[in-house]
Amino acid sequence: MDSLDQEIEPPEPSPIRLVDLKILIRPTPLSVKAAEFLRDGRARFKKINCFDFVPSNYENAWSLLDQLSRGTLCEWGSGLGIVVGLAEILGYDSCGIEIDPVLADISRDFLRQHGLKASITTGSYLDECPVSDNYYVYSWPGQIESVERRFVEIAPPDGRLLICYGQDELRCMSRSTPI
Repeated sequence: MDSLDQEIEPPEPSPIRLVDLKILIRPTPLSVKAAEFLRDGRARFKKINCFDFVPSNYENAWSLLDQLSRGTLCEWGSGLGIVVGLAEILGYDSCGIEIDPVLADISRDFLRQHGLKASITTGSYLDECPVSDNYYVYSWPGQIESVERRFVEIAPPDGRLLICYGQDELRCMSRSTPI
């Protein structure tokens, strides 16, 4: 059998998998600035004309982010930019990626109106994404595997994926290599 007739074996699966860090989210009161920002953001929901805009449980996001060490945060599918803004208020260097160009523009204006400097990029996080310590996403159930795979592809070894499995279930995941 010559080399062209040999069967090609599929590559072995990656040894990297995600591990739920099982962080108990302790409710943390919003700061005055965060409460005003969130109140204004929620007041804008009815003006959002984007079929797949689904708001997160922002109090859960605030509480979890408050428990983690500060660093960088990138929100995948940042919508109105509320999690991006809350993260900046907490001291993170934050940014967002939003696929809907109109929603991305609205979120940029919203952040600026509140004196926040976070950037929002128009595009898909499955195609582009800055390296970050933390990634936040509220994913459609059918996209969770793609989201997790993307995280493994681009995140630093100690990166965290803050992923919503429904509005009230927020998990903190990390990469892990079996021993």
